[in-house]
Amino acid sequence: MSTKARNLLLITVDEMRGDCAGFAGNAEVATPRLDGLAAEGTVLAKHFAPFPKCVPSRCAMQTGRYPHTDGLRTVMEDNHLPSGRPSLASFLREQGFETAVLGLNHVWKRADFYGEGTRQNRKGAGVVDYTSFTEGPLAEVLETPWTDPPSSPRAGTRDEGLLANGYAGPMQRKEATGFSDEARAEQACLYLREVRDPEKPFYLQVNFGKPHPPYTVKEPYYSQYDPARLTPFPHQLPAQAPLPLRAQREWRLGEEVTEEGLRELQAIYYGMISYVDALVGKVLDALAERGLKEETVILFCSDHGDYAGQYGLPEKWDTSLQDCLLHVPGILAGPGIPSGTRIEELTEIVDTAPTLLDCLGLGPPPEWIRHGESLLPVLSGEAPGKEAVFAAGGHEAPMRARFNTPVWQERGGRRCKATMGKQLTYQQCPAAMAPARMIRTRNWKLIVRETGGNELYHLSEDPREMNNLYGREGLEAVTLDLMERLCEWTLRTQPDQPPVATVGA
Repeated sequence: MSTKARNLLLITVDEMRGDCAGFAGNAEVATPRLDGLAAEGTVLAKHFAPFPKCVPSRCAMQTGRYPHTDGLRTVMEDNHLPSGRPSLASFLREQGFETAVLGLNHVWKRADFYGEGTRQNRKGAGVVDYTSFTEGPLAEVLETPWTDPPSSPRAGTRDEGLLANGYAGPMQRKEATGFSDEARAEQACLYLREVRDPEKPFYLQVNFGKPHPPYTVKEPYYSQYDPARLTPFPHQLPAQAPLPLRAQREWRLGEEVTEEGLRELQAIYYGMISYVDALVGKVLDALAERGLKEETVILFCSDHGDYAGQYGLPEKWDTSLQDCLLHVPGILAGPGIPSGTRIEELTEIVDTAPTLLDCLGLGPPPEWIRHGESLLPVLSGEAPGKEAVFAAGGHEAPMRARFNTPVWQERGGRRCKATMGKQLTYQQCPAAMAPARMIRTRNWKLIVRETGGNELYHLSEDPREMNNLYGREGLEAVTLDLMERLCEWTLRTQPDQPPVATVGA
């Protein structure tokens, strides 16, 4: 398949589930701009993250490699991509592209991304030409104040479990400045309209922060969804629930969280998605206004999902490998990409870099070892999709023993659980963070845990993963087949860094 593309636009959102958009079949969530993009391109209906956390998954987008191969397993600064490691953005810059990554970094070490010393935050000081903090017009956007118009939002909840765990309700800011999603959209539009070098092809990546918690959004999005009218996610734990889910129920929101509160969480989550949908629309409008749409491939996706109240939980967890955290939205559009198409084949975030490079007709050097594959042959019908997708998560025993992160914090005069109860759960139940590996086919999912408590789900009959069948009589052959394939994947993707220069027997 030839796309004849010159530019790339990668738009990512943070923590958006794959089942929470109009183009994904959820009529309760208003996403008109994304639905329009989907109508112009191809929907990746079964697109999956390799890790239920931001940094490892975003690194996989850039490297085409499963995170565990490179030892990536936290969001901490010292666990970002090692310096000099090949990535999509750095490779395109070497090929003469102008590169801009706006919004959160979450891939490269700080000095690699922003530059150091007197060069910091100057054009080309880091791994890309422009970041949100590059001096000049882009940085000036962050200093421009804005005010949310007065509003009268609907009544929220007084659920104490939510108030102490990331729920903030309606957002109303006065004379706000800084690193917001509005600013990121404005920076992207400014880059397309004024900043970019028109003589060069560009790679623009816009990383929006929503619908990542805290669960808060401004009007009219906060009042857009009535919690009582939504189809709720299942709030109970699955049968034979694994330790990570049980531990979170105890230490995060707690067993006392109300049905009303969980519906409120879901309503705000939907509002945040509609909010970011509008911001995506602004960037797409700027692209079209400059006459760049016909020569630009656009990929929209998320790094991972969110419980959003499912299982009675907020946000995410490193070793929960349920679809609500790993199934993410995906839309690929642009020259040569089939329009109005939806593919049901399994695809993965590790396919991002190979696919986008293939759209440009570029091949990386052989030393850039990748696990992902270009999706263009699948889109054209020239190749079948994957038989299975994989994911990993968790921390090894010595790392669990070194837990050293604050458990409580003050916010608005209220003592709150840090990171929505994740730190408290980790402290009280370290085994809930034990390593896990997952294989998912179209019909089955197997999750294997270092400390026991494995999971098996028949997805075609149980799409919400509410009935853990592991150990059930009559499923031995299915379990063995999945276990063997998971072992083979683990061996195939074991760590390969640093590379060995001399190879032989």
